[in-house]
Amino acid sequence: MYKKILTAISVTSCMLVSTMNVSAGELIYRPINPSFGGDPLNGSYLINKAQAQDNNKDPDMPDFGSFNETDLFLQDLRNTLVSEAITDAVEGEAGRTSLIESTNLRVRVESLGGGGFRMNILDRRTGEQTTVNLGQPSAPF
Repeated sequence: MYKKILTAISVTSCMLVSTMNVSAGELIYRPINPSFGGDPLNGSYLINKAQAQDNNKDPDMPDFGSFNETDLFLQDLRNTLVSEAITDAVEGEAGRTSLIESTNLRVRVESLGGGGFRMNILDRRTGEQTTVNLGQPSAPF
């Protein structure tokens, strides 16, 4: 008798379960600790953490601590002179030339008219010459 009741309950429960809608979604793992990655928004956190742990020195990086106040002043003065020469060339008439010379460098800035200029930089130590043209096609000096 218990067997019949138990069988009837089992069959009834199986019929009820088989008529219910069952659905499932995609499982997505999202790590809580950003060190384990997963989210592209954690990129800046991870790069900052890596840079904080990096104790290697770049052998090609200049040592700015070796500059004294005089060197910094002279570098600032050179930058100002070149900037003023470029401004004069851009605002001036075609053919106007400014020349800045130092022990190691010779900088010649020539106005091309219409806001353009040509700058020729000669490194006297190595003989290397660099030409910068802005606003006009390149032409020989």
